[in-house]
Amino acid sequence: HACTVDEAVRCKGPDFDLVSEVVEVAEQVGLENRGQIGQLEGHYLLCASKPRLGATAWADKWAHSGDLLAAHPHVLWHSKDIVLSRSKRAMTFNDPRYPNQWHLVRRKGMDINVTGLWERNITGTGVTVVVVDDGVEHTLQDIQPNYSPEGSYDLNSNDPDPMPHPDAHSDNHHGTRCAGEIAAVPNNSFCAVGVAYGSKVAGIRVLDGPLTDSMEAVAFNKHYQVNDVYSCSWGPDDDGHTVDGPHPLGKAALQHGVIAGRRGFGSIFVVASGNGRQYNDNCNYDGYANSIYTITIGAVDEEGQMPFYAEECASMLAVTFSSGSKELRSIVTSDWSMQQGTGCTDGHTGTSAAAPLAAGMVALMLQVRPCLTWRDVQHIIIFTATKYDNSTDWRANGAGFHHSHKHGFGLLNAWRMVNAAKVWDSVPFLLSYQSPVLKGDVTILTYPDILTRTWNVTTQDLSQSGMQTLEHVSVTMTIIHPCRGNVEITLVCPSGMTSLIGARRALDRDTSGYQEWTFSTVRCWGEKALGEYKLLIVDHSKTHTSRTHTQKHRQTDRQTDRQTDTH
Repeated sequence: HACTVDEAVRCKGPDFDLVSEVVEVAEQVGLENRGQIGQLEGHYLLCASKPRLGATAWADKWAHSGDLLAAHPHVLWHSKDIVLSRSKRAMTFNDPRYPNQWHLVRRKGMDINVTGLWERNITGTGVTVVVVDDGVEHTLQDIQPNYSPEGSYDLNSNDPDPMPHPDAHSDNHHGTRCAGEIAAVPNNSFCAVGVAYGSKVAGIRVLDGPLTDSMEAVAFNKHYQVNDVYSCSWGPDDDGHTVDGPHPLGKAALQHGVIAGRRGFGSIFVVASGNGRQYNDNCNYDGYANSIYTITIGAVDEEGQMPFYAEECASMLAVTFSSGSKELRSIVTSDWSMQQGTGCTDGHTGTSAAAPLAAGMVALMLQVRPCLTWRDVQHIIIFTATKYDNSTDWRANGAGFHHSHKHGFGLLNAWRMVNAAKVWDSVPFLLSYQSPVLKGDVTILTYPDILTRTWNVTTQDLSQSGMQTLEHVSVTMTIIHPCRGNVEITLVCPSGMTSLIGARRALDRDTSGYQEWTFSTVRCWGEKALGEYKLLIVDHSKTHTSRTHTQKHRQTDRQTDRQTDTH
């Protein structure tokens, strides 16, 4: 019969047969012995079944049993076994759009796996993320409590306040949306929640006006002892024919940031891969995505598929969630309240929305491990990103890492990233090897024929640097060609791992070719540096021939402590 009332009792021992004594006690008080409670010796569960009596008579009988237990000489302690009220440690917020933030929490389907970190008070506390963009409306109630004026600046107006300018025809809400994704305040009954809602967020206004190389250099190093992570959801035009990136000062500032920023551990630069896929654009033609000093982040939609706009490239480190087709949801985040803005939107889209999510996840890592170097962060992303969507072009390299031109090393997983950060041993100094320049007036062959250029990296070549394994592999090339978009360039590492570093682009009819353009790949990460490297260059036009000059540079690891400025 079913128990309706339980008594937990502790009986005396070991001077007598305890089990038989418990049975005797149970019989005397009218209860049934259900056995020892777990591993607690001397503790037993006695059960009273509800007889065919009225509720009042049954309650009286149970109360009488309790009195008997209290008076029994062999019972040291007894207590009614009541049902306890317990709640799962799930996060709940009163922000009205939080239930629509599918990228943060979903009962079914994929998300960034962050709520378990929040439950453990890992929210980005002590970390500042700066949004380099068109300004941040820092008075917005979702942002104001987490706003960092110390990390902010307006380079367009040359003053400390990065407030967007709501001119008659402007649409400068982009930076505010990105800032909300990172650090929107929870439980304020307004809009939504940021992925690192305990972090500080700053703004550097630089995109609302002409942008020069010197301004960009200032932006990349602005307040770099206050700002830990730089979130950059912008880049060259995604039009399928532009080849551009940081110019000399911008390049120098990125390198200086990883050397001197964040008290020597290195500023973390997160960049969006680009939205030009419908124009056959590729992020290897974006110099920010190609840089070894940045974390290039692409996008997947809520179903984990590559959206129509998301570019692919060999320098892609990882992906996270953003918008998809019209039938799929976009990102819910804060929005400016100027012009017609309401302070909240469910329409943030593109890789612009993916990069700030990644920046917020890096902030969570830095809370638990502030001493991570800029390269530690890259390594952790590579080790923890999740391989998925088996229909895409995954390939395992010689070190066992899976990489896809579409998804990098996989989908960012905040839980895995943070827990890896807790126990991570910092990688040693950055070391590099630069091969000799190969020059030659060589004709690029028309498909299916292929021009092959090779470099053999020997033990003697690597002995001075001490380099053993690969991280980034960069190739700087000069090519003269009457139709640049017809040229396809593939790099083959010694393991046989291939990287499409120069994809064909139908809209790129440029006649100037490439002038000292640096392509890069992360697909050979962790492989041995020793061996033969190949460039496979092919002209997919039917009528053109061309000439090429190539120069190859190689970045890798086997280092000691933090980083150097070698490149």
